[in-house]
Amino acid sequence: MRTISQIVDDGAVTPEIDESFNLIKKALKSPFTPNFFRVWVTSPESLKGIWPVMNHILTCGRVGRRLKEMIFVAISSLKGCHYCEAAHHAFCLHIGVTPEQIDSLIKNYTVETSEPKEKAAIDFAVRLAKDSHSSSEEDFQMLRELGFDDEEIMEIIAMSGMSVFYNHLANATKINIDEGFTKIISRK
Repeated sequence: MRTISQIVDDGAVTPEIDESFNLIKKALKSPFTPNFFRVWVTSPESLKGIWPVMNHILTCGRVGRRLKEMIFVAISSLKGCHYCEAAHHAFCLHIGVTPEQIDSLIKNYTVETSEPKEKAAIDFAVRLAKDSHSSSEEDFQMLRELGFDDEEIMEIIAMSGMSVFYNHLANATKINIDEGFTKIISRK
């Protein structure tokens, strides 16, 4: 039966995978396990690699989750990944990004914020998602002048690359958008 994906049948959840799902829900502060992870039940070895990378890049580090989620929404919209756009739209709403800011990320792949630093990071990450060869010393210098250090700039680059990778996975597996995400988005 296919409820999680349009092309991949739902897999059986083993106790080990259920334990992983509980860790995912806790780390993402989500009341349910997103379909993005549920589709990988059919390939537990892939799930073992996919989740830790997202967990670490999205929820750890010195760059805040708010900015990372905004980057994820902008890149997902750019790449036409409706699943990731919806999921991270919902996460953005949950952590205080305004509906107007999210609409700008979706329509323009950028946003005006009270923090020019945020806009610069989003614009840099989106540009890298379009062309990873486009980074320059000038970009690093401009981001440094706005208050990012090299470690944070590298986190922004990692977030950009991760977003492209996860958009690829979601698009390739034709994941259905979770009802939980659509409910959050429709309340805005």
